[in-house]
Amino acid sequence: MQPHSRSAGQPASSSRTFFEYLAVRAGDQWFAVDVQAANEIRGPETFDRPISEGRTTLTVRENALKVVDLRRLSGLSAFAYTCPAMLLVQAAADTLALAVDEVGEIESVPRERVRAANPLGYVFCSHSIALGANGEIPLIDPMLLIAA
Repeated sequence: MQPHSRSAGQPASSSRTFFEYLAVRAGDQWFAVDVQAANEIRGPETFDRPISEGRTTLTVRENALKVVDLRRLSGLSAFAYTCPAMLLVQAAADTLALAVDEVGEIESVPRERVRAANPLGYVFCSHSIALGANGEIPLIDPMLLIAA
């Protein structure tokens, strides 16, 4: 089930009292990525070489970006050579290509819903976001994706 807030589709709030994230999905699990770290959403992509051949990259505007497979990191079967959606994420000076099943909408929640807890135990998530009756969504830490 995709997380949904009343403000989905609305312009980004400039207030510091709200936290905005982009929802991404791997299998049935939804994750959050801080909108400040999201650079670009891309459609279906074909990697420069299959994952089985070593370090996978995606060339975007003549730059070879490291591909991070969110399905593989989540314990699911990895993408082989293509993925249905891609999110380019900024991690310090590096831009990473996050391979996902789907990129959802930008969501906005009160900042106090961001918790320094990782209840599902994903090593690439340092926080989670409380969604009320819909549970929690893990918040991906782009810096933790670098080593993935």
